[in-house]
Amino acid sequence: MSRKKGAGRKKGDAVSHQVVAKHEDGTKKKGHRNIVAEFAAYFGKEEKLENWQRLCLDLGICDEISTITKCRKALSRVWVNIYDFLDAKVKGGTVPQFRSQRALAEYTIKTRRIYPKKAAKEGGPVRELLAHIFRN
Repeated sequence: MSRKKGAGRKKGDAVSHQVVAKHEDGTKKKGHRNIVAEFAAYFGKEEKLENWQRLCLDLGICDEISTITKCRKALSRVWVNIYDFLDAKVKGGTVPQFRSQRALAEYTIKTRRIYPKKAAKEGGPVRELLAHIFRN
């Protein structure tokens, strides 16, 4: 018996993305991407100003940012998909940015690249990048 795609999930639930990892012997193995761990590994410790400054620079915010509070404020005006951001960091590309929260929400829902809301609400830099994608 097959389940309907998305059955059992509530609106706003995170979707786990499968990734294919290539092992040293050339075989491939499917797994689930742990986006929360990936972002934590990229960012580092929340209390370090230099980590916040690096995030701002990586997102194209070139202002002189001297405090974490100023970084938070600058990040609140940036609309990026966190999956796309981390992919761009790995591949060395540019980070796609959106003109509005609504444009980001439409893209995120369409691609199902949704960062877990519960993890984002815990605080830190991800909370500043959190968009309310399921609002009408």
